[in-house]
Amino acid sequence: MKCSKLNKNWSIEPNAPNPEISLIDAGIELRFALNHLAFEHIDEGEHGKMVFDQVYAYRVDFTDREAYLRGEYRFKNDEVPWGEFYELRSTRWNDFPEERIVLDHEINKNDLRHFIFFFRDQIFECLAVDYRFEYNNGLVELLEEKYPKGYLNHYLSMFASQFDKPSGENFRIYTDLYIQMEGKKEFVDLKAELKNIKKNNDLGLYLKFANGLDVLGFGKKQLDEMVKEIEKFKV
Repeated sequence: MKCSKLNKNWSIEPNAPNPEISLIDAGIELRFALNHLAFEHIDEGEHGKMVFDQVYAYRVDFTDREAYLRGEYRFKNDEVPWGEFYELRSTRWNDFPEERIVLDHEINKNDLRHFIFFFRDQIFECLAVDYRFEYNNGLVELLEEKYPKGYLNHYLSMFASQFDKPSGENFRIYTDLYIQMEGKKEFVDLKAELKNIKKNNDLGLYLKFANGLDVLGFGKKQLDEMVKEIEKFKV
């Protein structure tokens, strides 16, 4: 069994994740509580949501952790370890159990991906074309309202597309690259926006934003390093 773990910078609340399934246009929205003890950018009581696009079918099985570890499921723990969110890469759409809810018979079966999500006492499986994870806290809308130019959002998004490790050296290299690509004026505007963000004590919002980009290891220390590199860089 080939599988890929998809939750990098978050995990579900282990004791009371309280998953809720909602049907949306051409898909499914799955909401759940997040584990604030495991990640410093997640607040207590914070929720996330997984949005599955172009869903063919889904199912919920009420196998709990103990039963799964005893081998009472069609997948085994040494193949697909309990407790995370995975994409299964060695199954086909017609391997999906018959006990399922079909949403769209017309979807091209060749485009489907098989997702599986473990909660404390149930397992969610889904056949869909794509997915995305979002923090269910209105973060993007809040940042757009407070900082409509979005310079720091853009800086972080570009960094995530170029580097997989947030380090002082990578921030130095990237800041020079950023100026070459975006120009000196944009960098000056970025520094001005950053000054305003710090004045408003909003840096924590950008720690959440960075972790939403799936950059591994982006904690408060790395955020401070990034800010220092921007502030001291001369143009």
